[in-house]
Amino acid sequence: MALLAEQLVEEWLNRKGFFTIRGMRLGVNEIDLLAIKPTPTGIEARHVEVQVSFRPISYLGKLTKKEQKELGYKSANSAGKRPARVIKAGIAAWVDKKFFSAKKRKMRGMVLSEAKWQYQLVHAEVHHQDELKFIQKHGVKTIRLDSVVAELCASKHPFSMGAGTDISELIRYCPQPNAKGGKRLAHLA
Repeated sequence: MALLAEQLVEEWLNRKGFFTIRGMRLGVNEIDLLAIKPTPTGIEARHVEVQVSFRPISYLGKLTKKEQKELGYKSANSAGKRPARVIKAGIAAWVDKKFFSAKKRKMRGMVLSEAKWQYQLVHAEVHHQDELKFIQKHGVKTIRLDSVVAELCASKHPFSMGAGTDISELIRYCPQPNAKGGKRLAHLA
């Protein structure tokens, strides 16, 4: 599922004129997508992570050993209820790991050292909505996957060789709800 979602997001970025690098690795560190696009005012650069779950069973942020003991949970990924301060701390660690660690900065610098990077998370469902608010407070824009898919379905593009072109074309043919709650075919809209 993750690979398909990344391909769709890559297609979305390509259609917006971005050159993309998907799955860049340095040791065990990986960046889902780096996207760059020349503009009249310079280079627009985005670091995009894709986190797609349709039935999330746990939080994005993990519990520390101390928090596990304090809350009485055996696992760092426990889905048990967490106070806001614990969610906030878990998200701070998650955002740092995904976007701001020294390794991630080094990886972005290897691609474009002088860029002012924008940070984005494309997501489906999350276990707790406060996680998205805390992610946004760290300067990461959150984008719902369904809005990416809707944009892909609504646009026709001359490219036919992108990584996500085939899957995005297939989605255009999936039944879509109409304004009256019925179904219509996307390609007939």
